[in-house]
Amino acid sequence: MPGWLSGRAAWLLLGALALVALVAVAGPAFVQGVDDAPVADGGPGAEEPSFDAAFKRAVDTAHAVLESDAADNQGIDNARASLIALRARALDAVRSSQAAFDDLNKRLQALGPAPSGDATEAPELADHRKQLSDEVAAAQLALVHAQEGADELDRLTRELDHEAWRRLSVELRAMGPSPLAPSNWRETVIAMSEQRARLSDSATAVAREAQSHDVVTRTLPRSLAMLVFGIAITVILRYRLTRFVEDALVTARSPRRIAWLVALRNIARLLVPAVGAVLLFAALDPVLLMGGNSVHLFTLPRFVLALIGAGWLASSVFSPRLPQYRLAPLDDAEARRGARFSHVLGAVLAAHFFIVDQLGGWQLTPAANSVLHFPLTLIGGFWMWRVSRLVAAALRNIAIRDAALPQDERVSALGLNLLSFLERAIWLIGVAAPILAAIGFFAASQAMLYPMILTLGLFGANLVLFDLISQTARGLMWRPDGVTAESGLGPVILVTVLVLVSTPLLALIWGARTTDITAVWLILREGGSLGGIHISLGLIASFLAVFGIGFALTRTAQSVLISSVLPRTKLDIGGKAAVISGVGYLGYALAGLAAISATGIDLSSIAIVAGALSVGIGFGLQTIVSNFVSGIILLVERPVKEGDWIEVGGFSGYVRRISVRATEIETFDRASVILPNSDLISGTVLNRTHTGMTGRVQIPVSVTYDASAEAVAAILLRIVEDHPLVLREPSARVLLMNLGPDSMDFEIRAWLRDVNFSLSVKSDINFAVVARLRDEGIRMRFWGRETPPPPAEAPKPEEHAAPPDGAAAEAPRAARGSA
Repeated sequence: MPGWLSGRAAWLLLGALALVALVAVAGPAFVQGVDDAPVADGGPGAEEPSFDAAFKRAVDTAHAVLESDAADNQGIDNARASLIALRARALDAVRSSQAAFDDLNKRLQALGPAPSGDATEAPELADHRKQLSDEVAAAQLALVHAQEGADELDRLTRELDHEAWRRLSVELRAMGPSPLAPSNWRETVIAMSEQRARLSDSATAVAREAQSHDVVTRTLPRSLAMLVFGIAITVILRYRLTRFVEDALVTARSPRRIAWLVALRNIARLLVPAVGAVLLFAALDPVLLMGGNSVHLFTLPRFVLALIGAGWLASSVFSPRLPQYRLAPLDDAEARRGARFSHVLGAVLAAHFFIVDQLGGWQLTPAANSVLHFPLTLIGGFWMWRVSRLVAAALRNIAIRDAALPQDERVSALGLNLLSFLERAIWLIGVAAPILAAIGFFAASQAMLYPMILTLGLFGANLVLFDLISQTARGLMWRPDGVTAESGLGPVILVTVLVLVSTPLLALIWGARTTDITAVWLILREGGSLGGIHISLGLIASFLAVFGIGFALTRTAQSVLISSVLPRTKLDIGGKAAVISGVGYLGYALAGLAAISATGIDLSSIAIVAGALSVGIGFGLQTIVSNFVSGIILLVERPVKEGDWIEVGGFSGYVRRISVRATEIETFDRASVILPNSDLISGTVLNRTHTGMTGRVQIPVSVTYDASAEAVAAILLRIVEDHPLVLREPSARVLLMNLGPDSMDFEIRAWLRDVNFSLSVKSDINFAVVARLRDEGIRMRFWGRETPPPPAEAPKPEEHAAPPDGAAAEAPRAARGSA
């Protein structure tokens, strides 16, 4: 963050603190006409009222609020909060009444049906039956009353919600005074002048009273000390600590050091200014200035939190001085603009909070409120429009960056769509809010502008928290040898947690009330019925917890078997894999049953439905069930086990894994064949290593007839016996298999220690046979017949020398004479 901007933010904070101190000290002296909310009597030791009394009071209050047009929004919220608080107690009463009724009803049913007709039963049994019947009737009546009370609370809560939303709709659609009208300016100036005069008179009266009681002399040293420390921490310590951390981050290389420095940087930007502001507000506390002994710490108004949060997000998200730690995909110039936008929007939000919280007691007219807020709305809308352009630039930068990245490292389509939607929403609100405020729709403009600013702040805070936690985890998992553990699903889990935490905050930002969040939580906690089974958040959490414990115990048992137990046994690899798989199936089944039992789910209510569905599901899943059963048979009978060399369906390779549905075979060219288990059970399988690793190889050798058959057999036998993988027992043999038209065909048959090396053994023996037969002068069979070379061609006429002229003349005559 630029130094001038940081300094201005600090002085802006100090000026706001002075104004707040003046308003806080003098405010109570002139703020009139505001009725204090009634405070319920009773301290910590007061007894909680009974449910019936609290229920009657809450219901009467809700009816009064609904029937009265003078009730304000705060009254509706208070009535609704009382109903929500009672709803939990009502549901507890319903559950306890239901449990008591079920217990008594079971006891009554255990007595059997009452005798009919002239039949009689023992007097003691009849008296007991009558007593139980009366108790069942009373329990049923209590259950009905509890259920009716819970239904009444739900009905009144819905009516209050409807009334609250109706009023909000009317307020948003109401058109008030326009801030552009000059008459409203004069009204605002007059109102502010009157409030300034009253504020000045009240401050003078308070100062005169403090001087008369010699309060300033007693409280000034303490206040000055806290003021000095607050300024030192807010301005000096924050600046120096931030510079130190950022300079250290430039040269940091190890992930652990970077993680600590990033955490310290966030502390310097967020917690240090907050501590300084706390000391400043404590020094300017009116109770302390008027001579009180108590110091109010850890209480900061919303506008100060807005200023501090804006500075924190500006330095963490945009990071103008440290591009390598920048979270937003922007260049340096765009990052500087983003930091400036963050500070400006933070100042606009802080000013809004200051007017609403600190000046709310001045009872300004609607025209004055509209005029005071319009400059903030205009500035906020303009800078929101500029933020939308910045988001569009970020989208362009992401597109350029992703073009050079592989598909799995690019930003997801969902993320791009969310950013695009956010950019359009920011642009629309930045344009619409000032227009609505100028027309006179003050409430509508406020309801869209400031929630959007807070939403951007929430998104930025989540981004910073994600980076901070990721950096910390990476630093903790880093080792000095440079190896960093893979994060796996860690980022996904972290994003899920942040989304779950941010969802209620986002709802509160956009108008939801705390009672709405409480009602949703109660609904999730209480749950509902699905197919006769009660499902709630607590039951789901219990199920997951018990199943998770069972899953962890099963994995631990498998790990112990793999590392400590199975290596001490004589089982082969396939047997060990079968034991581990069987323990896994058994453990997971027991974990599921234990989780169902722990949650108390009654599966009898769905037994009939499950029976009806099982017929149709059986036809649809018969192949899967067949493969599952075949997988169990493979693990029990073990005709095929992991590591075996098998040939099935035209494929040959090693069994790598036997799962519930299929078996994975790795061929010799490293291809994976996924074969259904039912094919292994119902088909024909050649398993070369089922009974052991020994196996026989057959190697054909052919030689010509001019060689001695006995000599060839002796040579071949010596070659095969010299190979280290050939067993002595059973002994190798050389057989004369065939007398062909051109060669004698021999065959070497030998047993190997490990049949997996049959190809290499064949190759070694063939090389040795070729070399030895050549040394002995024995010819191997030829694959074609020898043909004599073609005769030499007669010379062409032009290639002979020309005869003499006389000879040439005599030749024709001689030829004719001989003819």
